[in-house]
Amino acid sequence: MKMFIFLMLLTCGIVCPVAAADGGVAEFDKLQISYQGAVERETAPLRDKYLVELEKLRDTFSRAGNLVGVNLVQAEITTMNQQIAFAKTGKRTPTQATAVAAANAGKQAAGAEMPELRWFVGKTWLTAAMTKWKFEKDGTGDHVRGGQKVATFTWRLLPSGAVELSVRTAPDKPVTTMFLKFKNKLEAWFGPSEASLTERLHYE
Repeated sequence: MKMFIFLMLLTCGIVCPVAAADGGVAEFDKLQISYQGAVERETAPLRDKYLVELEKLRDTFSRAGNLVGVNLVQAEITTMNQQIAFAKTGKRTPTQATAVAAANAGKQAAGAEMPELRWFVGKTWLTAAMTKWKFEKDGTGDHVRGGQKVATFTWRLLPSGAVELSVRTAPDKPVTTMFLKFKNKLEAWFGPSEASLTERLHYE
């Protein structure tokens, strides 16, 4: 009987600290989320001003044909917008490789005609069939058909002056790469490769 009581006490001595430890993890998570919320409230106004200035700088680089500068600043804008999204959900922001993006930013190809970002960023372009491509400032966008969003995409400006679209119809679906070439603020051409831009788009 004494042995049984001893074993019961020993079991409690082992199980109770484990339970307490589990509770400690939950408390830590709660404290961390609370901290992230407080940081978000304090830094949001400063961050919003930073984003405005980043967008101005990106547009300045675009007008000057500075592709490296455009890609570098766009990478930072994307990072900031991801931080905003994760702050709102109480999750940690994944590490962003802005330096890698800058290193991979190609130089403008000789003779390439670079589009001005104001031609399409924050705007919608349509095909003859009225399929819409909506370009967001953070390097993402929506593909809309018949009023329904059928895919999402990310975009980036290439050294050739074309815009590469990485299109995904669903999170578990593979990415399809498409290309756009903007002739001016009213005309663009679309296709599966830079050498095959056969579908005309116009500004909405």
